[in-house]
Amino acid sequence: MTQTAAIIGATGIQGGSVLRALHKTGKYNIVAITRNASSISAKTINQKYPDVELAEANTDDVGSLKKAFKGADIVFGVTKFSDPEVLARIGAGDLDAEYKQGKNIIDAAIAAGVDKVIYSSLPSANKISGGKYPDVLLFDAKNKVEQYLWSKASKIRGATVQMGFYMENFVNFSSISAEDSKTVEFNFPVASSTKFPLVDTANDAGGVVAYILSHFDEFVGKPFEVSGGYYSIQEMVEAFQQVTRKPARHVPKSLPFVESNIALLHMFNSNEEFGYFGGKVDFLEVNKNMDYKFTTPVEYWKNRAWAGPSQ
Repeated sequence: MTQTAAIIGATGIQGGSVLRALHKTGKYNIVAITRNASSISAKTINQKYPDVELAEANTDDVGSLKKAFKGADIVFGVTKFSDPEVLARIGAGDLDAEYKQGKNIIDAAIAAGVDKVIYSSLPSANKISGGKYPDVLLFDAKNKVEQYLWSKASKIRGATVQMGFYMENFVNFSSISAEDSKTVEFNFPVASSTKFPLVDTANDAGGVVAYILSHFDEFVGKPFEVSGGYYSIQEMVEAFQQVTRKPARHVPKSLPFVESNIALLHMFNSNEEFGYFGGKVDFLEVNKNMDYKFTTPVEYWKNRAWAGPSQ
């Protein structure tokens, strides 16, 4: 019998990747869940994948999620710290804003009788840093959801994917040098030698989720670190130069939106001092043995076909 997979955030980078990967297998009926089924991005899904069902739900509303999950065997859940509504609530003092959304996904899945949940989590920077960085909410809120999922093991089978550092961030954190108006600068407040477990989220997230679903019993109750390898900031810059033949460099400074966001700034501090995954490397061997090939930095820049920010 064909299983039905409900995908939260189907118009976003992670959910969209999962939708494409599961649709490609031809093994699942897919329900793409979005806050607004009339949005341009939702209509694009409908046009590109006419066999995919669209459903509206809001992660702040358990009732809408339960309705959207009705009849689903699988739920892929993701929450977004950078969502303006979440940031506004955090700014107003609700530090559990993202956690509450993740908890709602799990509670709704249990209430709807869903068999499997895969939640997109992250490690706890507070735990990794030994309490030095307790305010990296974009990591710790997701990890708190992960712990809640494990606590519901008697009611639902759960697994989590802990995404590595997005390769896409190198585009988001870029600028053009004010000195020569042509050199691409990648602005990260860490040393050039600092290594991150990188992932091409738009491509690799879906492939990993599809793999987990086909081997689900192996991953129940476990976090799965999603990255094909550790690469330094400098290695990613050099890959960009190799592909584009454009001048580029790493600038160890923060862009204004990082300086004004203590959670982001401390995320970089924690990674430089303690490692993104707390120094874990054992997952890399597991990932190498998957029936999936992760995107390398050179492949990412070739696929992205991006030669720098607009001036």
